[in-house]
Amino acid sequence: MSVQVALERARVAKEIGRIEQARQILGGALAHAPDDPEVLVALGDIAFSLDRPDEALRWAGQAIVVDPERADAHALVAMAAASLGEWDRALAHGETVVRLLPHDAPSLLVLAWLLAYGPHPDGGRAEAALTEAVSLAPNDADVHCSVAETYGRLTDLEAVRRHVAAGLALDPTHVDLLRMQARIEFGGIDGGRQRAVEILRGVLAQSPSDVQAKRLLAEVHWRAMMRLAAWVWCFAGCYAAAAMWAPPMVLRVLSPLLFVALPFAWFGVFRKLREQLPAGYLRARTMRPRTLLALAMAAASGLVVDLGAVVMRSQYVEFVRLGSLLLLLGTLAAALAHLLFYTAWLRPGRDDPDPDDGFDFAFGQVIVIAAFGAPLVVVAALARGWARQPAVFGALLAVFGAVFFTVVLEAGIAVWRGRGGFRRLPAIALVTAALLIGAGAAVWWGGGEIVTGEVRGRELVQAPATPTSSPRPLPTIPSRLLRTPSWPLPSSAEPTPSR
Repeated sequence: MSVQVALERARVAKEIGRIEQARQILGGALAHAPDDPEVLVALGDIAFSLDRPDEALRWAGQAIVVDPERADAHALVAMAAASLGEWDRALAHGETVVRLLPHDAPSLLVLAWLLAYGPHPDGGRAEAALTEAVSLAPNDADVHCSVAETYGRLTDLEAVRRHVAAGLALDPTHVDLLRMQARIEFGGIDGGRQRAVEILRGVLAQSPSDVQAKRLLAEVHWRAMMRLAAWVWCFAGCYAAAAMWAPPMVLRVLSPLLFVALPFAWFGVFRKLREQLPAGYLRARTMRPRTLLALAMAAASGLVVDLGAVVMRSQYVEFVRLGSLLLLLGTLAAALAHLLFYTAWLRPGRDDPDPDDGFDFAFGQVIVIAAFGAPLVVVAALARGWARQPAVFGALLAVFGAVFFTVVLEAGIAVWRGRGGFRRLPAIALVTAALLIGAGAAVWWGGGEIVTGEVRGRELVQAPATPTSSPRPLPTIPSRLLRTPSWPLPSSAEPTPSR
């Protein structure tokens, strides 16, 4: 079998997913032509697709020794070196690729990728390379796909949408572009999740083994499940803030609304999931032990928060403290449920692929909670002196601390799972530990404030009043009015005369 025939058979085998077969074919070709640079690059490309960048680097290096002007070998060295963290070497070979093929769109895309993903991103040069690549191949859907991915790294979301739309207009069945469109829809609003799931189901119907589509579908499911706990957090925090200022009459209106709204919010989550996900998908993942435990904790947390809301509307001091503690307890139970759902997502079952590290979602949670929750807590702290119930601020602070502790812990788990991709891991660990300590201190101080802080209301048990006046002294008898008996007192020696 000639080298060209072997290369073609290996290419076909790789395209249909038979990587090992393609590797065996190329190994046979290498035995007949050990110095053929095309065979060496093909072996390196297969090694890179198997996530073996060091092996890919070795094959590509041999090809460059044989043919120093081979552009695809330099491109493979650039990508493999970047995977190993050797960015200076990767950028040097990327620039060599563009020098060898200055009017080739794939070469410009490799250089743009390196400029965007390196430790010192150069957005200007990367965008210039992307623009030139599109001008060279405006009708190539693959080029638009690569350009959209790189613009995503540059956080130019408008450019991402534009090139995804352009690529799908050229090839409506392009799997990578459809996945990117699903990701865009999933991050939006106005029914975006439903549209994203529809796209993903179409991708899986076209390619049932598509790992990325399965990952995104699992993310849609588990993020929706985590919203069950997030609803409890939201209601607990909002009710604590209202209880600081609102009189019992207003709380008697809010607590029934809370009792009704929370089950309706949960029902909405499950109804949308059943409508969006494939048949049997939700049930298969709900019946896992970890998920059942998380659901039980979420239900218990909702009941405890509802009970705390009812108790807090009392005029008695003891009931206000008890209701605040129940709000905190329900928040902690919801935090455990949220953490269980998150770890269930990161530890998939047999039907799901291994997910990404989940860092983007976890870090986004930290930003959202810090951006919206922290200002509310700061304003409440500054104004607590004018609040109707100052001690309830402890409940608000403790709820915020428990929520923030949970999302920071989940971000820390995500960092640990993807620790190979973080260059300053010790600094990240120190910041995470500091945030966890601060959130834990907020829960501790808030709980203490609930117990010992000022609560205005009636005491359930009235203590006896302390007397304010001393008893009136007895009058002193003047000594001149006292009379001493004139007869002697009988002694024990003399008998008492009979009368």
